[in-house]
Amino acid sequence: MDLYLIDAILKGHIPSVGKVLDIGCGEGRNGIFFIQQGYAYHGIDSDNSKLRLIEYVAKSVAKIEATFALKRFESTDFQGEFDLVIASRVLHFCPDRKDFFAFWEKIITALKPGGIVYFSMDSAVVSSEVLVREKGQFEFADGRVSLALTDELYTKMKQGCDELEVLKTLVYRKARAQSFGLLRKQ
Repeated sequence: MDLYLIDAILKGHIPSVGKVLDIGCGEGRNGIFFIQQGYAYHGIDSDNSKLRLIEYVAKSVAKIEATFALKRFESTDFQGEFDLVIASRVLHFCPDRKDFFAFWEKIITALKPGGIVYFSMDSAVVSSEVLVREKGQFEFADGRVSLALTDELYTKMKQGCDELEVLKTLVYRKARAQSFGLLRKQ
């Protein structure tokens, strides 16, 4: 499970009950906890083999029925349904800033008022070891090229939201960086 998501839970920022949307849920790194705790859990991933694994695990540990969808989040149409949206390591796959903001708007739209979004993504916030590319893309010292969080991007993401924790950024041996955020929809 993501360390900063565990931190948010322990600090009481995550509601103890509610409906959770896990975008890019994968094999359940973050989802299994919420399934075990009895949250109404909905996982989305575009990889069927990963979804089959989390579905199998969910059936053995679930206190309630968890649901899963094999699709891309961009093709969903959620409207104010979720208390928590998890977007762990998915936002930086957006090809450019325009697609990023469309994706982000869908996340905010999926949240109920007062709902929480936890996100983690590649970051250029504190790293001087990145090369600027086109359309919000950056090349990291380890060769990875992706859209990355910047101060400007984060400022726009916070519009209509309250910051529950200061943005945290972890630098991995000057090769790349990852930021973690926790925002509440107003």
